Amino acid sequence: MTACLQGVSSDPIFWSLFAVASIAALVMILVMRFQSFQGKSYYCLTFFAMIWTLIMVGLEAASTTAACQLQWATLAWLGNALVPVAWCFFVYAYVDNASWLNSRLTKTALAVVPVAAFTFAATNQWHHLVYTDASFIPPGARRIEYEHGMGFYLIIATLYAFVLATLICLARACRRAKRSAWPLLTMLVVITLTPLTVNAAYVGLGFTVLGLDPTAFMFTLGIFAFTWLLAANKTMDMAYIGQSILFDTMSEPVILVDRNQNIVRMNSAANRSNLPGLSGDFLSELLAGVGTLDSGKTFRHLKLGPKTFEPKVREIEDPLNPSTTVLGWSVTFIDITDRLATIASLETALRRADEANREKDEFISVVSHELRTPLTSLSGGLTLALSGRLGNVPDPIHSVLNIAHRNGIRLSRLVDNILLAQKIDINALSLDDEPVDLGALLKESFEENKMFATGVGVRLDLGEITQSAVVKGDAFAIRQIIDNLVSNAIKFSGEPGIVEGSIAMMDAQLRLSVYNTGKGIPDGMESQVFGRFEQVNNSGQPSTRGSGLGLHISRKLAKQMSADIFYESQEGAGTTFHVAFQPIAQPAAERRPDLRVPEEDTSCDLPQELAFTPRRANVNAGP
Repeated sequence: MTACLQGVSSDPIFWSLFAVASIAALVMILVMRFQSFQGKSYYCLTFFAMIWTLIMVGLEAASTTAACQLQWATLAWLGNALVPVAWCFFVYAYVDNASWLNSRLTKTALAVVPVAAFTFAATNQWHHLVYTDASFIPPGARRIEYEHGMGFYLIIATLYAFVLATLICLARACRRAKRSAWPLLTMLVVITLTPLTVNAAYVGLGFTVLGLDPTAFMFTLGIFAFTWLLAANKTMDMAYIGQSILFDTMSEPVILVDRNQNIVRMNSAANRSNLPGLSGDFLSELLAGVGTLDSGKTFRHLKLGPKTFEPKVREIEDPLNPSTTVLGWSVTFIDITDRLATIASLETALRRADEANREKDEFISVVSHELRTPLTSLSGGLTLALSGRLGNVPDPIHSVLNIAHRNGIRLSRLVDNILLAQKIDINALSLDDEPVDLGALLKESFEENKMFATGVGVRLDLGEITQSAVVKGDAFAIRQIIDNLVSNAIKFSGEPGIVEGSIAMMDAQLRLSVYNTGKGIPDGMESQVFGRFEQVNNSGQPSTRGSGLGLHISRKLAKQMSADIFYESQEGAGTTFHVAFQPIAQPAAERRPDLRVPEEDTSCDLPQELAFTPRRANVNAGP
């Protein structure tokens, strides 16, 4: 070995190759220190193999004997075999993010193939399959002329298989990659093809440079160019510079996480927010879950001093394979301190509003209950005085007492309505669910409101009811709905007016309808019609007095019995209110004895539909 080193110090070829190898070693160190990309370990291993090969080739060039040149050529096989294997692994890691590279078998192949090739070449003196006995230095020449055996071509074929696999990987990447990645892929193809072409010329045609295998020289030039591309394309790319400035000047803290869940970069806001000083628990949890988060998915809140952040994760796609793999993730920490404070303020205001509303309801309930007892006593006393049982009352006093009695009844009804509306609103009203005869209840209401209608010049027209209609519900609640509709129709009909009632089967529903000949309701007034303590403002209507609770209570009661109440109206042509129920088909032989039908109406037939139809041509029967 020592004898083969003589003359090395004065050989210019050796020192030229040594200088190139030294530059390659420096580049390798800089790449390991400052560059970050997938497959960097295989890339640096390729550099190491290339440096080893250059030094061995330089020593072979400086040697003068055939034995020494054969010795250095044999040692060069360790680098010659490692270069294509390591380069193949780097391309698959860099371009494809191949998961099989992490398997134990793959890592074993990375070591076994170069060692096996070197061992086969090192034992050539016993089998002469790599270099035959015909290898010698011709007279007057300085370089040995190798005669290759079958073993040499076997090693070359094995290494060419790795080169072919590299080209296949690059071809697949070119088909799926975006145009922005094509220059990079082209450079990788050139680096792979150039030494392959030169080596094929050396093996097949005996092409040499200064009597040496030129493969290592060409691969060195290519890998230098690729290293320069890795370093220079970012520093010279205006788009990258602009993105970097935007990244660093963002007000929200942002961190970049690679596919191995390592933080590779933070912007200035992240550094100012002391994100590097995060407790290990949260950061470990975030990084452990970042690979499983969908794009745009939020994470739990992060508290840093007086501020609260909400992490949002976005995938960074791989431009070489955008459909299946990601380069990593960006995690943006959104400052939600003000938003949480606003939400808390709104929740406090809503809670206070609920408390105020509850206190208001309790106040109304207490006042209404307190009014009930004195109103009952007052109404009873006035009734007794007006009946004459306490003696004769002079006409002037009788008139005053009569007015007081009517207003007492009105006030008592208002208190009852307020209490009923409150029970409905807090879901404290329990209703029966039993068969109820709508026809009977409608007839009762018309009979009891007849005196009131006559007093204001309104005629009630029910027509002749030939059939009854049975629905399920609460008889008292349904009667209250009907009374509200009938009394309202009487009040708003005007003098002379007509109020008509009907029951009909429409759209598989039993529809109870009450029509009046008033001025009608303007469009868009439904919220006022069914509102609480509201009445329709219509200058064309006669002056009426009421609490504004009747229709509000009626709709609530109807909904609680799975019914619906609505109206049709045309200004100047009257209004029809409808209450739609689900009917009960019930044969006469199965009539229930508890059906709420007045004694005098028990002779009525059981329901299918009512033959009566209200007399009006200007209001449609449909909803």
